[in-house]
Amino acid sequence: MPLLLPPWLDGLLLKASCPRCQRQTENRKLCISCRRSLGLEIEGSQGQWPLPWWALGSYEGGLRQQLLQLRKQNNQQLVQALGRQLHAQIPNLGVPLLVTAIPERRPKRGSMPWQLARAIANAGGHKLIKALERRRACLGQHHLNRKQRLSNLDGVFHCVVPAGQQLQPLLLVDDILTTGATALAAMAALEKAGHGLLGLACIARTPAAKKQEWVG
Repeated sequence: MPLLLPPWLDGLLLKASCPRCQRQTENRKLCISCRRSLGLEIEGSQGQWPLPWWALGSYEGGLRQQLLQLRKQNNQQLVQALGRQLHAQIPNLGVPLLVTAIPERRPKRGSMPWQLARAIANAGGHKLIKALERRRACLGQHHLNRKQRLSNLDGVFHCVVPAGQQLQPLLLVDDILTTGATALAAMAALEKAGHGLLGLACIARTPAAKKQEWVG
């Protein structure tokens, strides 16, 4: 049988450290230096267009470079820490939420949106569900304008978990919000299946002047 250590001894043996720079910290959160270098806003940011959303910061500078790096080399501890920090930005409705991630265009192991969704669900005691599937291929959105993106994503998502009789608010999760075309297409599929969408949680929101740079 594995040896179970008391919490105080376990804490001494396993020193908490920042998941990004590995400096020793009092918990598993990002250290102050890393939060500053990533440009994470103290209280995050939020908005209502094109749907309610919450983010940790703007998709530029250090945060943009970090997310690009995470797409090449996964760091689960860092993504989980970002997810826990993002959870603190979500309104507390006093009831458990359903949490699901937008499936990526090219599915791969260690999906960042799915890791974020799991971290948020664990942090709040919410229910993680795999509610969405892509039922057809679509073009990459790098060079499409907003109207073209909406057309490209029309009907691309299908909800495979219909809403139950006791409706629970559903939180949609992605890594970056750009024009909102992907989130709106996902929202349409979820609402068609009877879900009530609370909004979208993401790590970064693309600045208005730079929306053409990313695909979300």
